[in-house]
Amino acid sequence: MKKLLLALLLFLDIQGIVQAQFGPIKNLRYQDDFSDLKSDSIQAKGTDKLKFIPIGKNITLSFGGEIREWYELRVNSNFGDLPPEFIEDKNGVIQHRIMLHADAWFGERFRVFSQLNNTNEFGSPNEPISEIVVDGLGLHQLFGEFHFDVKDSSHSTFVRLGRQEFDFGNGLLISSREGPNNRLAFDAASFIYNNKKFDLHLFGGTPVIINPEVFDNTRIEEYLWGSYLNARKQKDIKLDLYYFGFKSERRSFNWVNGEQTRHTVGTRAWHYSPTFRLEAESMYQFGKFNDLKINAFNFSAELAYVFDKVFLKPSIGLAGSYITGDQNNSDNELNTFDPLYPKPLFGFAAPLGPSNITNIRPIVGLQPVKGMMMNASVYFLSRQSIEDGNYSPGVQQVRPFPEFESDAKSIGTQYALDIFYVPNPHLTFLSFMSYLEPGDYVTETGNGKSSFFVSLSAAYKF
Repeated sequence: MKKLLLALLLFLDIQGIVQAQFGPIKNLRYQDDFSDLKSDSIQAKGTDKLKFIPIGKNITLSFGGEIREWYELRVNSNFGDLPPEFIEDKNGVIQHRIMLHADAWFGERFRVFSQLNNTNEFGSPNEPISEIVVDGLGLHQLFGEFHFDVKDSSHSTFVRLGRQEFDFGNGLLISSREGPNNRLAFDAASFIYNNKKFDLHLFGGTPVIINPEVFDNTRIEEYLWGSYLNARKQKDIKLDLYYFGFKSERRSFNWVNGEQTRHTVGTRAWHYSPTFRLEAESMYQFGKFNDLKINAFNFSAELAYVFDKVFLKPSIGLAGSYITGDQNNSDNELNTFDPLYPKPLFGFAAPLGPSNITNIRPIVGLQPVKGMMMNASVYFLSRQSIEDGNYSPGVQQVRPFPEFESDAKSIGTQYALDIFYVPNPHLTFLSFMSYLEPGDYVTETGNGKSSFFVSLSAAYKF
């Protein structure tokens, strides 16, 4: 039961505008930029007074945090295929999050960043899963950072050692997991080099698993290492190149457990402007799972255009994904793509992760007022291979169970409405609604009920 419920919850993440970096407050809070407040000509007000507090000679201390309240209601989670002891919730639940951090600089070369996390859930008839939902009090981040060059503004070189969040590119492989109540961190070492043309990040670490009591979070035996080159400072289409290595014994494919060492090489081309958005990312995976050779692929893309001179600034877009599953469970290859630690691609009504899946998604949007965006979209979802099942973003297989078989590909059609309102850098309001009508594959391998999801969220950050 615990693995299935974890699969149902892992897919939640905030997409699009929420990942954007508004003003001085960033998705990764250790990247916050309140440097303007250092100027004597700027009068700090409100919570800005908590930034750059002098503590002795050449030592400054900054504080920040967030409070988030999230309501959600699910009807027929996983198309109604749930453990018999699971109680269907008719009223929804409220999830609560408080995070507080401190950032201490000792001169210009060394800093210590720490962040505490407290999360809870209210109103659920089922026991919450601590990894995603509940943390009595946890040390979410704690690292030291040493800068080698501070006088040369043309480049910077520094190392970061300790518990830290990652969020690379568009979050298709490694993300901070903003949607669930508990974000994701790693015990890791990082080497970062930035100059006027590109950013380079080298890293290695292991993910942190959250437990429900006080200061009891632990590492797990999954290992991640790699490099990410971001050429974001190009004028037109920007290009990212990356390699990720991954070792784990915790994941299974086609209901077979095993040890895998998986390597991912990828490239991302992207462009953002007030009127045009482009995302195109291709990933190839190789390595070994037990005695099988890994040979897997993922291509995901999105195009969007905004009519910024038209009333309500309407937009149109098209997104799609082609992500491999296993082609033959009797040969010597595993073709199932492992998305590592991703954000979701396929909405909120069902736990569908980027493994063995194809998707076409037309999108239309409006911007009724400044800071607000409304997106309506339709997901046409299918299996890529009938020899493999479907997986959650946490790579837990959710169907078909071994006793079911189906030659159908259609997972279903999902209708979604997402509303984002960010009136200022401190406040964020969100609403997500999804209805997923099952396809033949789902109805042939389980209860096949239509799934519905709705959520409302408000967050304050400082």
